[in-house]
This record gives sequence, C-alpha cells and structure tokens, in this order.
Amino acid sequence: MKPSRIVIAAALAGTCAFAQSESAVTEAANNPSSIHAAVAELDSTKIAAFASEVIDAIATMPKNPVTKVFSLVESSQNLLAEADESNMADVIVALISNVPFEALPEWTTQMFASVQEVTADIEEAPYNKLVADVISKIGDLEEFTDDDKVVVTAFAIKLLSRGKDVYDEEPIRSALAAVPGTYRGQVESSLGAVLAGDYSGLLAGVDVIVIPSAGDADASATEAPSEDGFEPTKGAEIIPSKGTEPSEPSTPATPSTPSRPKPPVPPPYAEQF
Repeated sequence: MKPSRIVIAAALAGTCAFAQSESAVTEAANNPSSIHAAVAELDSTKIAAFASEVIDAIATMPKNPVTKVFSLVESSQNLLAEADESNMADVIVALISNVPFEALPEWTTQMFASVQEVTADIEEAPYNKLVADVISKIGDLEEFTDDDKVVVTAFAIKLLSRGKDVYDEEPIRSALAAVPGTYRGQVESSLGAVLAGDYSGLLAGVDVIVIPSAGDADASATEAPSEDGFEPTKGAEIIPSKGTEPSEPSTPATPSTPSRPKPPVPPPYAEQF
C-alpha cells in the first residue's frame, strides 16, 4: 500500500492567530528551546493547535532529511512535555499527524522513551482510555484518507504500546477496539510487522529516512548537524529520499508554503482564528 499523504497539516488553516503571532510558530520551529515560553502564554486547550503548526512548519522547511528528523523529534519532545492528561490525546494526534511519512519510523523510535516518561504515572485504565482516544481522534481527521489513517494509526499504536506486542494485551487491545471498522482489518494486518520494526509493507513506495545506530558497521558514521544547541546521536547518517539532494540553509529556515490546502479548523480551535 502506498499512502496518498506525504505531509498533512492537521487542525489549522489560514493565518495563525494565537496570543503569539505566526512568528512565534516560526521561532518555535527554528528554536525548540522557545517552546516552553510560547506555550506558557496559551490556554491548555490551544496547545494541540500550536503543536500542529510547529510540527507542520518543521516538516515544510528546506532542511536536509537527517536534520529535519532531529528537529521534529526535539520539538515534539518539548511540546509533549507541556501536555497534561486533559489535552495529551490531542497533542499526540497533532504531533504524529504532521510528521512526514518518510520520517515516521525514526520519529516513533526516538519519541517512544519520551512518551513512556511523560505517561509513566498514568495508571492502566486511564492510560488505555488515552490510547483509545488517540486512535479515535485519528479516525476523525477528515483530511486523511483511510490509507493515511492506517499508517498513522499503526505508528500511534506502536508509540503508545508500552513495549507490548500481543494483540490481546493492553494497551493494544484498547487501541484496536477504537480503530474504525472501515480500516481496522488493514491496521490489524500490518500491525504485527510494525511492532516488530518492519515498515516495508506499510510504507511501500515511501523513501524512508534511515538513521543507523552509532555501532552500525554499515553506516558511514557521519554526524548530523547540531542546531540550536541540540546534540544528535553520534554516528547518525541519512539515506535520503530518491532524487533528494540534502542541503542546509545558512540562516534559520522559514517554513515554505505547502502546495496542499490547509484543512478546515475543527472545534475546539475554530474560535481562535
């Protein structure tokens, strides 16, 4: 299955009209350390919308692929750290739904520990509800095709699996129960491979960004550029998408204008715009 989506900006449309200006989104995308101060000015119900804009801005920047993955991860970690149980499902959906498909494997792998840490104190029953809420909200994203939802849902289940890989164990059981019936069978058929780290079937036709570990004997052991004080894992390299020539801007990048239309603004964010 080749998904139709490459990057979709979820939840927002038009000109950003937060308490901060659109420049605050650009600043947060270029400098993740500014996220805490920006979020401090927002009502908790607006954090997911802000997260959506920041991750979409990074996804559309003219960065080389490896730097983009590291930026997506660091910003996502900072944004997730600002969430609480009241808005965590919305924030997680805002993050994962704006990560480009080619970056989802590395993003999910590197975000797993952050999710574990942020949710460590959540008991099993409320955690299972959180997982079900995330999966249900992905199903409600009108700008996604069912094929898109299969991809994002499978990675969301892996992200939230707490290391489980058995379908009839929690939280995977709660996650699968929340998947809409129209594509639940596709998720179930692909999930085993995804949980095992095999994305070749789910992302067939997508040029996946690969960042080998430092000890990988086949890696060329280059180090990704450090931006804004973020130190990436040493030994990381990139296998870029076909036809892509990585390049790095000499000045802070400004999000490019996506060719795709922004989707309509759903509640509860509509009144902000």
